[in-house]
Amino acid sequence: MSRTMARWLLLLTLLLGGALRLWQLDNQELRGDEVLGYFFSLRPFDDMVQATVDLQEPHPVASYLVQQGWLRWAGHSEFALRFSSVWFGLLAVVLLWRLAQALTLSADTALLAALLLAISPYAIWHSQDARMYSMSLALTTASSGVMSGWLQRQRRSWAIAYVVVSRLALHTHYFSVFVLAAQNLFVFTRLFLIPVVKTLVSFQEERLKS
Repeated sequence: MSRTMARWLLLLTLLLGGALRLWQLDNQELRGDEVLGYFFSLRPFDDMVQATVDLQEPHPVASYLVQQGWLRWAGHSEFALRFSSVWFGLLAVVLLWRLAQALTLSADTALLAALLLAISPYAIWHSQDARMYSMSLALTTASSGVMSGWLQRQRRSWAIAYVVVSRLALHTHYFSVFVLAAQNLFVFTRLFLIPVVKTLVSFQEERLKS
């Protein structure tokens, strides 16, 4: 498959995913947690942080800050409130496609992964929810992609980007720590355990030959 064809198919996938996410976006009234997040986003930053402590809000404030900036420009309708989640949901589709490419998977596999995420009912649900979940998905996917780039290129700029994106993910949803833990376990295994295992195997083979 040519690169041009792959990009056209990705565009069609995004259009499909966007249509599924935008369909009846404002049809349902805001749910309780959406209303709670909306009121958090109306506060100044210091009050926002203090309110999360006082009210024992179990999520960090990054998504509220993004929502606050977006609502200043887009207005305070239910459609506008949920649209930022749509955007992050589609961004996650692109980032997953890019991650598959970074892992040297085939173009067909990368497009299939993007398509499955684009039409996933679970992902669509959270992309129509004015909360932090689609933002968390996009950031953890981005973190995995940047980690892959860091391992392949071994450049400080990629390491810095990984730290920045990972911190943003943690400030969006605390459960991002599980994704980051899996990433670091992979890196530890690749850099330390696999060379040790290879050395032990080589040593054993030499002993058998002798």
